[in-house]
Amino acid sequence: MPDFPIHTSESAPRNSQKLLSGLKEQVGFIPNLAATMAESPTLLEAFLSLRSVVAAGTLDAVAREIIAIAVACETACSYCVAAHSTFGLKSGASPSSVAAVRSGAALSDPRLEALARFARAVVHRRNDVTQRTQELLNVGLTPPQVLEALAEISIPVLASSVCQIASVKLDDAFQPQAWARTA
Repeated sequence: MPDFPIHTSESAPRNSQKLLSGLKEQVGFIPNLAATMAESPTLLEAFLSLRSVVAAGTLDAVAREIIAIAVACETACSYCVAAHSTFGLKSGASPSSVAAVRSGAALSDPRLEALARFARAVVHRRNDVTQRTQELLNVGLTPPQVLEALAEISIPVLASSVCQIASVKLDDAFQPQAWARTA
């Protein structure tokens, strides 16, 4: 496996340095995932831009993080599950909702449950994605929000791909939410 460096704001390619500094201001530190992505300024900019665009959408932070955790569990990305569980709890998701989506159990909130089920169906390209889309509409999401959920799904899919090829080490800040797939 190739060795992917974990950059700092100073060691990163010039076009990644400002992006990493901005992320550090936003999150409080530079996560190892972004520090790894920094090797490609194009990837880092695309990832951070997509996160920013989706965050400005109509889905609330808890909904976005529940989607991200569901996707991360389906792609078996331990890093992403831990990171998004941390972000989810910080954005107001209940510990029981985070635990449920991590374990694949049903969430008590019908809206969040529908979002998690939709995300899982999309990741696996299952035939029930149409049914899952209808569930989203039934719990009050609009067609534009369903499409917005697709943009959110793409973020942890991209992140888990980077984690898979680069074996990104879990940051200390995410350690309390460390996760491993169970059989």
